[in-house]
Amino acid sequence: MLIKGEVNKIIDIAKKYLKGFEWEIGIDSTNIGTTRFANSIIHQNMSVHRPFMWIRIINKNRIGSATTTDLSEEGIKNLIERAINLSKSKYAPKLETPLPKKTKIERVSKKNIVSPKEREAAVAKIVEVCKKNNLDAFGVIHTINNSLAIFNSNGVNNYAFLNWTYTTITAMDGSASGFSFACEKDFYKIDFKELAKIACEKALMAKNPKDIEPGKYLVFLEEPAVCEIISFLAWLEFGAKRFYERTSLISKKIGKKITGKNITIYDDWRHKLTLGIPFDFEGVKRKKVILIKKGIAKGVVTDSYFAKKLKMKNTGHSLMQPAPWGPFPLNLVFEKGDKRKEEMLKSIDKGIYVTRFWYTRVVDPDKTLITGMTRDGTYFIENGKISYPIKNMRFLINIYETLENVKMIAREQKYYGEELFGVVAPALVIDNFNFQSKTEY
Repeated sequence: MLIKGEVNKIIDIAKKYLKGFEWEIGIDSTNIGTTRFANSIIHQNMSVHRPFMWIRIINKNRIGSATTTDLSEEGIKNLIERAINLSKSKYAPKLETPLPKKTKIERVSKKNIVSPKEREAAVAKIVEVCKKNNLDAFGVIHTINNSLAIFNSNGVNNYAFLNWTYTTITAMDGSASGFSFACEKDFYKIDFKELAKIACEKALMAKNPKDIEPGKYLVFLEEPAVCEIISFLAWLEFGAKRFYERTSLISKKIGKKITGKNITIYDDWRHKLTLGIPFDFEGVKRKKVILIKKGIAKGVVTDSYFAKKLKMKNTGHSLMQPAPWGPFPLNLVFEKGDKRKEEMLKSIDKGIYVTRFWYTRVVDPDKTLITGMTRDGTYFIENGKISYPIKNMRFLINIYETLENVKMIAREQKYYGEELFGVVAPALVIDNFNFQSKTEY
């Protein structure tokens, strides 16, 4: 990552070559420490510095855009020259909306640099727990320091710096596996032994799984499974581009019921569990946006371009421009309920317990139809308890129809996401969840 003083020096260099132009510059700089382990052995322990800079030049109302990873003066000069040359082309896109006006927003976290030795020690704790249970440990620990800066010729001068740790653990014995995860802003708050115990317990319970028939079941979905489903709404439904094109379901349902009455989903970078940045990639202040409230479709997130097109307010959700996906909600929150997870489980007479999904893909974007498979801890529930492990199943669901069938919502929430995009969600109990077919393991 780059501290604010280093960013200011880069901007001072760039300004020497930008006289006479309107411009926007973004600088994203990430330090990633990664420790990967498999078969209880570390096979990768490395650090990568990933600088990235982009620029938009406005030249006689035409836009030239370019990117670079070379932040030397020569690299910056070349970047600007490329953008200027592109802006002179008759095919260069026209500027549809003016650059945002002057703002100064900063968010600076306490610097938290985690060494490879500290990650190695964390893996040792994980492996120790797995070995006691005669299981192999697989997973990754990412420790990330990230800075984002957005400047423009209208006086935007925004900077944010934050750090976080993302960890996954899979404990395995042959075909039996169990999963746990953590995403924390502070590496030192993560209890790696406790995470390993959770993964081990799931793996030990998953031995000798039984075959069950496909069909519609009552399910208990842990937080990672819920987050996986909701993340697809970010791509398919909650951005203004598909709303403007009238290809999303929410574009046809504003003000109408679209899910069960117990569902509220919003985007809010301020939520204590998210990795939020207070401004978007155009430098506009992010706003909290209610997307679904008590089952009613309420709105979508916008950037400057689509706000103008739709005659709506700019909610500060631009991605780096040009942005083929349009504006995007990076900090989705599924509102919590009032039930303890233990209470929810005890209420289930018969059903399926799902730890997480994987290989989830879109089948029909216009119908929010997605498919995927269960993984790393799938069990049958009987009389309010996990009764026995079952082989993994492939699901096929319409997301909105599935959210019509939510029976219980947990009071606890967890954040699930690897980088700046993630979802905060509780565990759910859902009726009539469609498992389309079996798998072989």
